[in-house]
Amino acid sequence: MLNYLLHRLATILPTLFFVSVLIFGLQQLLPGDPAMILAGEERDPTVIAHLHQKLHLDEPLPIRYLYWAGGVLKGDLGESVRIQKPVLELIVEKLPVTLELALLAIVIALTIGITAGIVSAVAKDSAWDYAAN
Repeated sequence: MLNYLLHRLATILPTLFFVSVLIFGLQQLLPGDPAMILAGEERDPTVIAHLHQKLHLDEPLPIRYLYWAGGVLKGDLGESVRIQKPVLELIVEKLPVTLELALLAIVIALTIGITAGIVSAVAKDSAWDYAAN
């Protein structure tokens, strides 16, 4: 059992690292400079320079990844550039509706699955059985 857990842990760690690098990389490919977007209409070079420093945009990419990953591990998902609210707050705001939709999807999937299973068991080797499988 311990070997199985160690194997699973050894498998999931590189996967999580790869996914985190992929997410960070996709964020970096978004068009526009986040500091300029946050500065808005003002576009004052000193404000933009301050935002670059605050957001660590003046750091090399690997250092920015470490800042980003450290924030994510602490639960800080950053701030939405467009809405200018913390991302975690936006997620929590939409969580009840998301859970309601997920629960409804599970109920529908279970209803269809159990019905298909019963039909498949009752009408073995029929067209309904093959359609249910």
